[in-house]
This record gives sequence, structure tokens and C-alpha cells, in this order.
Amino acid sequence: MNPAADSTFTVPLLRSKRIQVVDALRGFALLGILSAHICKWYDGGALPASVYHAHSGSIANTLVVGIVLVFISGKFYTFFSFLFGLSFALMLTRSTESGSAFLRRFIWRLVILGAIGFLHQLHWRGDILTIYALLGFPMLLFRNVPLPVVLAVSVLLMLNLPVRIWDSFIPQPTKEQKEQTEAASDKALAANYQVIKHGSYLDVVRFNFREFKEKMDFQFTSGRIFITLGFFLLGLYAGRRQLFQRPDENRTLFWKAIIYSAILVLIAIPLLALIRRVYDGSIPSPKSIDFTYALLYDLGNGAMTIFYIGSLTLLFLQTSWQPFVSPLATVGKMALTNYILQSVFGTLIFYGYGLGLIGEFSSAIAITLTIPVFAAQILFSRWWLARFKYGPLEWVWRSLTFGKMQPMRV
Repeated sequence: MNPAADSTFTVPLLRSKRIQVVDALRGFALLGILSAHICKWYDGGALPASVYHAHSGSIANTLVVGIVLVFISGKFYTFFSFLFGLSFALMLTRSTESGSAFLRRFIWRLVILGAIGFLHQLHWRGDILTIYALLGFPMLLFRNVPLPVVLAVSVLLMLNLPVRIWDSFIPQPTKEQKEQTEAASDKALAANYQVIKHGSYLDVVRFNFREFKEKMDFQFTSGRIFITLGFFLLGLYAGRRQLFQRPDENRTLFWKAIIYSAILVLIAIPLLALIRRVYDGSIPSPKSIDFTYALLYDLGNGAMTIFYIGSLTLLFLQTSWQPFVSPLATVGKMALTNYILQSVFGTLIFYGYGLGLIGEFSSAIAITLTIPVFAAQILFSRWWLARFKYGPLEWVWRSLTFGKMQPMRV
């Protein structure tokens, strides 16, 4: 999902209604991403192993970490990415501008998003907006591509096949090379932790600026950038097929997506557990097993993301779920503002220039902070949208897109 995207783009689109289900999905995605980040103290990246091990003896912590690993980690950046592609498709199908005018404005919109993301990166190294801004350009190439091709490319990228195929041709590192890499990584992680835990605001800004290169290296070596683009294209596919514009007419398709994705998850998780049990580090795993494990991992994450999207869409269409949908949709309408605000809360709670609580208590305790933070976002969003048409950052983004101040008051 693009945590920042709204479902309108050009002035003529103001006449069209927002799709409440999509706003609610954005809100749920924000809740998921907040949970994933806050349980790891808003580190935005890896920390020294000693920080994690300090709380590993707790049963509650082990349970929470396991639940987060299975049901949250790796599922919500894909959820966001799907919604970004869907938002683009909604803009594309609703716009009354000419094709060239739409593209120019959307490209400028991406540039502005990249600038906002870069400023966010300086404060929190886990920023996703810069990645979205970069990947928005290749997504444009698929706007008129036949839908079967869009879906096929999407699946190949979601399975991270570019990296998996590339890795299969790279020779495995020797034991000495692994030890050298691990030693260098441990040293870097310890230095990074000291900056986050004890550094000043300016120390953190300088550190996060340098971390941008590390983040991009990780995106390509891990393949996350390809998976993200894959979910962009899946969202584009869903939008072009009008699945969310007419969800009642597509209930059967949503049910099929739920059933098939659930089957894939139920296949992937036991196989992953079996491989980890057999190849527990006592014996080296062959490349074929490494390939299979990585493929199953990405398959499981992707399938669970689709399961969430399909299930929540059908639930949010039910009248009995409206008390839950409305608060989520309120947060989702201000997705860019709320995404940035989550980073503000997280860094002020955990970083050295704030309360400095990173690593001070377990993930089981940290994740409980999700409730008051998200509740505050619901109340703030409700208060703001009762008075203004857009969230504050949405208004800035929109005004810069059109090059003039947009009307703000309701």
C-alpha cells in the first residue's frame, strides 16, 4: 500500500466518491505496519544480537515474536505496495485528463513523494516512501499492458524469482568468508545501535543519511524491491479489473483468492518448519534446499498478504463490521500523515534524543504500545477530517502537485 496515496488525483476526480473499503484497508495496513515496527523498538533495521537475546528467556516474548514473525513481518510492506498499485489504477481509470497530461502530473507527484520520503529517511531509516517513488516509474510502463501479462509479471516478481535465480549461480561463500562477513556485520550493528540509543538528533540524521545506501543495497540483494514492484502490479491489475470499484460483483473472485491463498499458506508454513528443523545449522544445506526455502518463504508471505486483502475486503463490506471499518477508514484517508506520525511517535519513544527506550523492555511489552498510538491516530484523524478536506501532509502533497494552494476547509 502506499501509505500516502489517496484515491483522488486530479480536480475532476473530486466529484467521485472515495472507496471506503480501500480507505479501511489503508487503515488496517497502517495498524499492521505500526505493530511490526513498534515490537522491534522502531529500529528500522537490524540490531546487535545481544539486544534481542536480552529478552529471549521470556515465554511471553517468545510467543509475541513468533506471532509477529508468522502473521505480521513481511506481510504489510506488501499490503502497502498492493494498495499503492491499486491507487494508481483508480487514478488512471477515473482521470479525465489526456494521457500525456496525466503522466506528467503523476511523474511530478512521484518526485514530490520521493522528496517527502527522503526527509522521512533522515529521521527514520526504515522509510518506504523513497522506494515507492522510485518504483512508481517502472509501474507506469504497465498501465496499458494486457492484463494477463501484468498478472504474470506480478507473480514472478512477488516470488522474488530475479534474486532467487541470480543467487543460484553465485558460489556459496567459504566458512572463512562467512565468519569475516558476520564479524564486520556485528561491528557495524553495534556502532549503529550506539547512535540510535545514545546519539543526538543530528547524530541520527547523519546516520540515517549514510544508511540510505545500505537500505538500497538491502532492497536489491534481498529482492524486496522486486517483491514490492510485484505487489504494485497486482494492485494495478485489481484496479484495472474494477475489483474494488465493484466489490459486490466480485465476491466470488475474492472468495477464490482467500481459499487458494489459505491453501498455499498451509502448505508453505509446515514445509518451512521442516526444512529449518532438518537443516538447523549442524549440517550445511545444499543450494537446492536454500532455493526451495527462500521460494517457500516468499510464497507464504505473498499468499498471506492476499489472504488478508481478500478476507478484510469481504468483512468490510458487511454492515455488522461498519463500527470497525469507520475508524480504520478515517485513519486511511490521512495515510501519509499517519504513516509519518507513527515514525515520530516511535523515534521519540525509543531513540536517544527522545526517551531512549530501545531495547529496554521486551517485544511483548513494546507491542502493547500499538494500542494507545493507533487510538490516538484514530482520534486525531477524526478531529482533523471533521474540519479539513485532507490530512496536513496530503494537503501539502496535493498543493505541490498542482502548483497552487488547494482548498482545505470542509
